[in-house]
Amino acid sequence: MKKNCASSTKNVLSECKFPVQYRLYLVFPLTALFLVGCAGFGSKVRSSRTAFESGDFTAAAAQLDKLLEKKDNDELAYLMELGLVYHTAGKYKEAIATFTRADKLAEIRDYTSLTKEAASLLLSDEVKPYKGEDFEKILINVYMAIDYTLLGQEESALVECRRVNHKLDLMITEGKLPYDRNAFAKYLAGALFESGGELNSALVDYRQLVTWRGPMPYLGEPVLRLSQKLGMDQELEDYKKKFPGLSDYKLSKKEGEVILVLEQGKAPYKVAREGFRLLPRFQRSASVNQAAFLRSDGGEKAKSEPFFDIEATAEKELEHRVGLIIAKKIGGLVVKEVAAAAVEKATKSELAGAITRLVLYAQDQADLRSWTFLPARLQLARLKLPAGKHTLYLDTVQTYGGSVTGYRKWEGVEVKPGKITFINARVL
Repeated sequence: MKKNCASSTKNVLSECKFPVQYRLYLVFPLTALFLVGCAGFGSKVRSSRTAFESGDFTAAAAQLDKLLEKKDNDELAYLMELGLVYHTAGKYKEAIATFTRADKLAEIRDYTSLTKEAASLLLSDEVKPYKGEDFEKILINVYMAIDYTLLGQEESALVECRRVNHKLDLMITEGKLPYDRNAFAKYLAGALFESGGELNSALVDYRQLVTWRGPMPYLGEPVLRLSQKLGMDQELEDYKKKFPGLSDYKLSKKEGEVILVLEQGKAPYKVAREGFRLLPRFQRSASVNQAAFLRSDGGEKAKSEPFFDIEATAEKELEHRVGLIIAKKIGGLVVKEVAAAAVEKATKSELAGAITRLVLYAQDQADLRSWTFLPARLQLARLKLPAGKHTLYLDTVQTYGGSVTGYRKWEGVEVKPGKITFINARVL
């Protein structure tokens, strides 16, 4: 067999005088070469992200629906993005339906076939279906809990809160993952129980938060109030010591509360690491606003406080997996060398082996898929108000320059005696 092959990869199959059966060894790497320039996940969702951030939720959803029709390896990521689009648009039923699909798909994709795992060693992780980061799987249920809450379906919301903490317990105890308990979901569960009159259950959840996090914003008032109502005098005294200075914790028969669920900032996104392009890292996004004040027409005011830091959780989880990713990439190097040597031996062509090696190395890249429409943090603000209808305002606290008034307005928000009304907003 002659070895006067042209140096151009374009003419390898046509000019190299390989037997037909050996040409098959070149079909795979040459086909993979064309995949190198294919659009990555970030490119595919860029137009929908632009529409989402500009408030054109209809266009964002339509573009994600088109991507979902392809049923490709990024299906789970598209579903998570679409669910958040519906949620932000106030279409909570559609959001729940979409997140339910994502939740089921995430469970299925926890199990990767050996064939696809082997292919990911030879090629890159993006040949495998995206199964989601662990923190993203938690957030699917967190958002379902939020959406059920905003629909007034408290029992369903509580189910999702329990699922959040059950998943976290499994990840912490069995997976040895570096997670903290989810204070946001636990607080939301406590507030739902409290609003529904299940004071013992509410106090259990609030009490666990004190154990997990110690004194934190918007926790002192409910634990003091419920301890007193349930006649737990010793516990009340203990909490007074942990939350000194809180005297106005009681709720009169003519008062209720509003809880704002604030989604603040933009989630970090994955980029290739400098000096090691096969390894991803999270790049933080700049946020215009860092917090907000919930203000009533009567002058009452409450500042939002962070309860779940998505940004920090994403970075922490990925750093925990760095060693495993590096080990897999090293294994992939061995597999690529073996494959290139096999092609060279089968074709008796050093050029064929070199092309195979070049293609396999060129197409390998860091897996940069993630849930990119998320906020950076989930925050809460809690405001006690007289029963009746109120006009509420959201005043943002800018990262640079302080607060800005009139960012958003809610009219006719009904506050019921002894109940909690939930509202939601997103600030970038």
